Amino acid sequence: MTNTVSLPLRERKKAETWTALHDAAASLALQHGVEQTTVEAIAASAGVSPRTFFNYFQAKEDAILGLREPVLEAALLSQVATTADDLVGQVSRLLIAVASTARGGTDPARRRQLIARYPQLGRRHMDYMVKAESLVCQGLAGLLAQDPAWAAGAEGFGAEESARMLVMIAGVPIRFNLTSADFDPAEGISAETLGPSLTLLHHLLRKIS
Repeated sequence: MTNTVSLPLRERKKAETWTALHDAAASLALQHGVEQTTVEAIAASAGVSPRTFFNYFQAKEDAILGLREPVLEAALLSQVATTADDLVGQVSRLLIAVASTARGGTDPARRRQLIARYPQLGRRHMDYMVKAESLVCQGLAGLLAQDPAWAAGAEGFGAEESARMLVMIAGVPIRFNLTSADFDPAEGISAETLGPSLTLLHHLLRKIS
């Protein structure tokens, strides 16, 4: 999460309440299970009302995992150069950045433990990753539509279809890392750790094209 010390008082209070609800939800789920963890119990443990809970989370599963709606900042999107040779790498890094905005919790090891114990939480987590991917698709489609080299489309496909395909391709090295034997969920994926799998992807694409 953002460093709460540097936030204005109102935003700091909101951040503290969000964290309190998330920590309470995660702790209760680990102690009693997801089914037995209710919104009322989470709110009581965090010292707020159940009504307040829904100002911060859509569902208890979101609170347990520390999930929030992903955000694609315009400034981040503007850094993508659609004419660059490493466009796939840029989109991969953008996917990672946007996905990270959906994960507000600061304890990835605990999140990993919860998802391993309760598979339904993994599905909820994936829902938010799909939301992040959709945001990137929309943003990238807008960029391609503004670029004369892409706006006309390719092989009968328009900018939206091209953006969707690019995002799918850009997701391959991310999934490659996620499924590697030495991947550590607590460490996560960064632009640096993504480098080797991106290199492999480019090599394979050249080899088979």
